[in-house]
Amino acid sequence: MVDEWDDEKDEGSVKRGRFRLQLLWLWVFIVVLYFSWESASYRGLFAIIAEWEFDRLGQDLPTFNFVLLTMLFSWPALSILRRRRAREMMVDEEDQDIFDPYSGKTEEDLTRAYMEQEQRRETTLALYAARDYMNYLFSFTAALWIASVVSLLWTLTLPNSIENPRNYAPNSLSSSKPVEGAARFNGTLRYGRIASFGRGILFARRTSLYAPLFPPRGSDGRIRYFVEFLPAERPDIRSGALITHRTGVLVRSDLPGALIRLYRYLGYQPSPDYYVLYVSLLTMRWPYYIIAAQFMLGGLVFFGSGLWQRRHLRHLQREVVRLNALHSRHDRLDVPPQA
Repeated sequence: MVDEWDDEKDEGSVKRGRFRLQLLWLWVFIVVLYFSWESASYRGLFAIIAEWEFDRLGQDLPTFNFVLLTMLFSWPALSILRRRRAREMMVDEEDQDIFDPYSGKTEEDLTRAYMEQEQRRETTLALYAARDYMNYLFSFTAALWIASVVSLLWTLTLPNSIENPRNYAPNSLSSSKPVEGAARFNGTLRYGRIASFGRGILFARRTSLYAPLFPPRGSDGRIRYFVEFLPAERPDIRSGALITHRTGVLVRSDLPGALIRLYRYLGYQPSPDYYVLYVSLLTMRWPYYIIAAQFMLGGLVFFGSGLWQRRHLRHLQREVVRLNALHSRHDRLDVPPQA
């Protein structure tokens, strides 16, 4: 009865250990997913670090920032995981004490047993490290692919029609809160410096042109509206010009974060609650399609790395099995004859 109770207790400990291990990997997964969103939307810590780099270095380092943030916030879970592995190794070594020889065991036998134990220990440690790294790669893969799906689903929350646009005059643009969706700006509006921004992946790339609308006199001077132009319109537009009407899709706070930063350095002060008038539904959704494709390709890279790591892990597992079999064979050969 005591042995059965001990077996049940050991089984419960194993289940609790597995559950805690799953929680650690869940934390890593959430960290990767969250900073994928920050990097895609240019918000939070990712944007703060990018702004600091731009001020000090003249450019930002988005890939470096993403890796830095994910590794920094994943470190507590990975550190706990390493300590857990070290405790497992200590327990294994306590269960396998080679320094309790029976009479007649030579110093050569002890030296051989010690070397075998060290080899098994190093191989087992490499096995644990390889398994943890494989899980880390697959966590990255899952998080990036989920981020890709979320980016695509997010397009469903955007306006989906350009029919029956709402009309906005210069006075209403400054005094009322607009509604996202099809919109038409009527009246004389002056816009500022035009900035271009290219987005794409591999061979699918396009460039968008954006210009801020100057606020009316007497306002706080903040830019509340940006207008998108097509590259084909470039010959007909110039900075500081006027428009009398413009139809498109109005979306709240949807300009690339890098352009907001650029306009700040040019002396403009975008409002925290600004709007962008896109030319069409396609140009409005294009950034989300690109982000989804980037996350998908990034996930494929990590998935391929995870498959390679799994192959390496299987090789280590075969090596551990071989060393255990070798150790067991030596133990059988060293067993003293029965009286």
